[in-house]
Amino acid sequence: MLRKLTLFLLSGVFLLMLTSCWDSIELNRRAIVSGMSIDKDLSKDQKYTVSFQVIVADEISSKNSRGNSPVVLYHGSGRTIYEAMGNASRKIARYLSLGHIRVIIISEELAREGISNIMDFLERDSEMRLNSLLFISRGKPAKDILSVMTVFGKIPSNDLVQKLETSSKRFGFNFQMEVDDVIRGIVAKGGGPIINGVVVNGDQEAGKSKKNVEAIEPKALMRISGLAVFKKDKLVGFLDGAEGMGTSLLHNKLQQYAAFIELGKDNIAAFNIEKVHTTVRADAKDPEHPIMNISIEQLAGLKESSGPLDLTRPEVLRDLEKRLNEQTKKETVAAVKTAMEFKSDYIGFGEAVERNNPKGWKKVQDRWDIVFTRCKVNIKVNSVIRHTDMRTRSFQSKTGD
Repeated sequence: MLRKLTLFLLSGVFLLMLTSCWDSIELNRRAIVSGMSIDKDLSKDQKYTVSFQVIVADEISSKNSRGNSPVVLYHGSGRTIYEAMGNASRKIARYLSLGHIRVIIISEELAREGISNIMDFLERDSEMRLNSLLFISRGKPAKDILSVMTVFGKIPSNDLVQKLETSSKRFGFNFQMEVDDVIRGIVAKGGGPIINGVVVNGDQEAGKSKKNVEAIEPKALMRISGLAVFKKDKLVGFLDGAEGMGTSLLHNKLQQYAAFIELGKDNIAAFNIEKVHTTVRADAKDPEHPIMNISIEQLAGLKESSGPLDLTRPEVLRDLEKRLNEQTKKETVAAVKTAMEFKSDYIGFGEAVERNNPKGWKKVQDRWDIVFTRCKVNIKVNSVIRHTDMRTRSFQSKTGD
């Protein structure tokens, strides 16, 4: 009898130790969200319009596909993002599942007013992932970006992620910015985050239809466009061209990129910069007037030349390397000048000063946005042309001018 009672009590104890999924939701009751956009609501009563790009699982699987759109966009408005999310969920027959969001797009209009409240929600919510990628919609509502049907991949959010990966690894100056990166940028003294810009080129309305991906030339295309730069949590401008390239160089985020050197009238040399490394060091003995020493090392390969070049001659290669150095330096100077005009250290000079002189940094950190504009900047670039691809001497050198 005693043995049976002991077994019964032990069984009760073990049962109490077992965990249970009291808040579990079956997969077939979840609406998987792949992308999210946040716009400023047009009404006076609400502040945000939040849109959710929900995956239609049956359309992703070719076996159960009915030929409909693979994603559906749901909208909700509210005084807070959470309230807007609740209003959107009333339109959906399933529970919104935010754990698979890969892309979060914020409208330019909202970003200029400040994104601290948005980032608070993204960081605080237990379902949100801190490695979701952020974008700023340039000149258009953010929801318009999520409504474009894309050619590569059935899910538009995934297409945008892949475009950013391609751009960051080869031809562009954009690089991945996650939720966690943006929050660190906001709290940085005298600085701000950097977020990739995105636009839709073409006919926005035509882009919403499946016909957009059935034509040889799509009517509308999503495109990564520039870098959105902030002062604290407010958008202050976009960087394109030299300023954008120089900013990415200063952050040491480039793996490969294309460079073009004008050698004369109708004569342009194109290079693939195959490896680049940037070092930023501060001399902050006087923290009120710090000196920033920037060193850029890069390896290049010649991809194209519009005119005759005898690349077997060392002096020709040295001249090209010198021109590459000058152009890279101009891009870096343009990036630093623009940051100082915005009075926002989104290029990270403050971090270098703190590493060099922690005590001095404490004296200037609360007014670093002012001290930052007084920094003296020294830039040294060393470019090496490693190869000229498949040819050292072009056939153009034989045909003459």
